Amino acid sequence: MKTICSYMVALLAASLPAAAQTSNPNKVVAPGIAPRSSPSPTPAPPKTNPGVAPAPISSGPQYSPAQLDFGSLWDGESAKRTLSLTTPAAGQFTLSFPGGGLFWLAEYREMGPMTGGSKNAPVNPTNINTMQRQLRSRTTYQVGQPVPPFLQWNVSAGSEIQIDVVFLPITHPKGTNGVVTPGQKSIIMGLSGPGVISPWSIHVPARGVFNGSKSQ
Repeated sequence: MKTICSYMVALLAASLPAAAQTSNPNKVVAPGIAPRSSPSPTPAPPKTNPGVAPAPISSGPQYSPAQLDFGSLWDGESAKRTLSLTTPAAGQFTLSFPGGGLFWLAEYREMGPMTGGSKNAPVNPTNINTMQRQLRSRTTYQVGQPVPPFLQWNVSAGSEIQIDVVFLPITHPKGTNGVVTPGQKSIIMGLSGPGVISPWSIHVPARGVFNGSKSQ
């Protein structure tokens, strides 16, 4: 009897693992999965600032200086400065000159494009000296005499316009009963003309300091 009982206990113990495996026939044991290496991230392109617009293509003239500075002068002294401007297109060039009493238009010149030398020659002092502009037109004005508020000339594309301005402060200007007091004096010249894309217009200030009379 003991032998039969021992046999049944052993048989029951052997059947338990099999029952556990068949108790859930739908269960699938996942096979071992090897770890996958994550790919390196692709570098992001540089971000552009939407608030910054690309620089526009300029169709206006090249000119210098941006301001005519005459320094400090005493009564009766004078100083001359020249504004140079290269026209981008041919057409009518207009100068608005609010002078009179202190600032005077002295001369207008139109110089042609650079000529002489070779485009393929290396740049050296000798080549620079052989390249020059030819004078195309010149208009001279008497210092102390007012000019019309608007002056116009027909210019060619690529010409260099040169405008001479004189600062001549006087305590008692001729033909007036007024007195010019010391201090900073200024005017703003307006220049306009045809451009490659559209007409252009710029303003160039002229400034000087009047020290007054030395006898004061």
